Amino acid sequence: MITFEIKKDGTEFHAWSPELPGCHTHGRTVKEALLNLKDAAGLYLETVMEESIAKQTLESVA
Repeated sequence: MITFEIKKDGTEFHAWSPELPGCHTHGRTVKEALLNLKDAAGLYLETVMEESIAKQTLESVA
């Protein structure tokens, strides 16, 4: 399960997921921050999967 947190940060909202280190975003509204976090989490997970596939490929060649 992936959780999220949102906190007011000045005039915007800061959103992040504790389970995804470095996956942070913001928005002018809570809704915008959540939509941005959804996109950021998708990109984060896509990158992790690509890195894992590349590592497995390199290990199988070695």
